[in-house]
Amino acid sequence: MVSSLTHTLIQLPLKAVNAEIRDTIQQQLQSANANDWAASLETLEQHRLTPLVAYNLEQHGLMERLPALYEAKFRQSYQSTQKANFTLLLTLDAILKTLQAHDVSPVVWKGAALADSFYPDPGTRQMGDLDFAIAANEMRAATKAFQSLGFQPQDVMETCDAIYFENAMGVLCDVHHRVRLFEGKEGMGLTSNLSPQHLSVNALPVLEPNAMLVHLVVHMDGHFYETGPILQWIFDVAFVLRKWRDEINLERLQALMPDHPSFVLLLRIVRFLEVDFGEPVPACLADQVKTCQPLQLVKILRQRHLALWQLFDFKGWVKLALCRLGLRFPENLSYPAVADLLSLSQSLIMHQRW
Repeated sequence: MVSSLTHTLIQLPLKAVNAEIRDTIQQQLQSANANDWAASLETLEQHRLTPLVAYNLEQHGLMERLPALYEAKFRQSYQSTQKANFTLLLTLDAILKTLQAHDVSPVVWKGAALADSFYPDPGTRQMGDLDFAIAANEMRAATKAFQSLGFQPQDVMETCDAIYFENAMGVLCDVHHRVRLFEGKEGMGLTSNLSPQHLSVNALPVLEPNAMLVHLVVHMDGHFYETGPILQWIFDVAFVLRKWRDEINLERLQALMPDHPSFVLLLRIVRFLEVDFGEPVPACLADQVKTCQPLQLVKILRQRHLALWQLFDFKGWVKLALCRLGLRFPENLSYPAVADLLSLSQSLIMHQRW
């Protein structure tokens, strides 16, 4: 079960809040006990939503209704995210200018683009590194550009598809020179330029609306066994749809998707956002989403928690057993419920993820 407090806090960033709803939320915040708050904060942290929820609590004048301990935790989460993102966006600004000077045309992926141009405030979307796609024939010039800014290749992290650069401040750049997802589709016009909100460059090169949705969904699905579903990634889809809903095209989505299950996952996410948050469905997907069952919040929370315990891998079960025997600490994670473990076992047997 999802507690009413957890459910309310998760819904807050996307749900419309009028005066009546605000009063109801205020009463709920004031009546919640310490266990409710601890469990809710743990869930928000697991799903990287704490700074976004903090921002919305402040925007609706609800922050001061929290217990002092949790008010401080929410404020600290937002402030630390804002500070970290400010550094990343400043770094991105310098990188884009330098790449342009070296005649390199990058595409900015995921976090930085979302934090700058889609989320309500750059302190509301947690980021780890800076992600780029750069054509293979431009990588020599790109490497010189990164090195001119103090970034050095991280050879131990290099893959056949990507090179990683890191500077002395610990800012990591994930630079893909091969994008298997869109191989053979380069002629479809996969990129677009945004007017950045928090950068001084004139244009922020990103994936076009349909390609961005495809990338977000496939990336999330590809990390399922490692991370489980993360609500921040689902909210990414919500904020992209809020900005670009009218630019979504059914035929283009289907042409860009690597397979039908990925398309169905997108539909289930869109249906979940409609049912649980009241988000409008793009007109071109209205008929398709009616045939799909939405993702379920309780299952999303359960799967994320189990993934953090690494229970999609045998080593995770060993870790859980050692923690239960007192031979290892549980790393600030609450123990999974027996019902959740049984549900996971059934899913593994039936090879079901979502």
